[in-house]
Amino acid sequence: MQGFRTDELSLNSKMCAFIKKLEFWLKKVQRNSVSVFPTLDKFADDSEIDNLNTICDCIREHLTKLRDELVSYFPSIMNQDRTQDWIQNPFVEDVTSSSGLSDKLTENLIELASDRALELKFQNVTVSQFWLEVKGEYKELSEIAMSALLPFRSTYLCEVSFSAMSLIKTKHRNRLSVQNDLIIAVSDIEPRFDNILAKKQPQVSH
Repeated sequence: MQGFRTDELSLNSKMCAFIKKLEFWLKKVQRNSVSVFPTLDKFADDSEIDNLNTICDCIREHLTKLRDELVSYFPSIMNQDRTQDWIQNPFVEDVTSSSGLSDKLTENLIELASDRALELKFQNVTVSQFWLEVKGEYKELSEIAMSALLPFRSTYLCEVSFSAMSLIKTKHRNRLSVQNDLIIAVSDIEPRFDNILAKKQPQVSH
């Protein structure tokens, strides 16, 4: 759930998958099987414990509470909106059938999905990069996609920035303006040194 360049669509998928795993684990534990927990399963086999049913009851209670808590915290997570699937992969077959787009934009999406060159490009870049690169030709589709991909969905960037600032701005540098240093510390974009140096004049003789 943490890291740079996360988006709502991928995070929803991960959370939905985790809740489904919890439900799968519950079904196994309800049959007094702990095979989904390899370490516990090996320990149970090696030690031949007698109170495995009691342990399964505790696990089942914990998993049930965890699942219910997640579902209450993310009430719509299990009813994923399929109308945005085209953003994550516009080249999936029949993705336009549930896109929820207007007729004009659906036609544009069909054109994009039929472009073999763009499909090859999609395989080599991130989803965000892809939609930025096709903005010139498919502006409206790109804007809709980026409006779903850009919003921050976790506090990861805030936490990283705070940690970086606490390292940069110590009591010995308490009057330091950290804005530029902080940008460099938390950004994952590599500086374009050639462009930077081209704008600077080399040292000349006096």
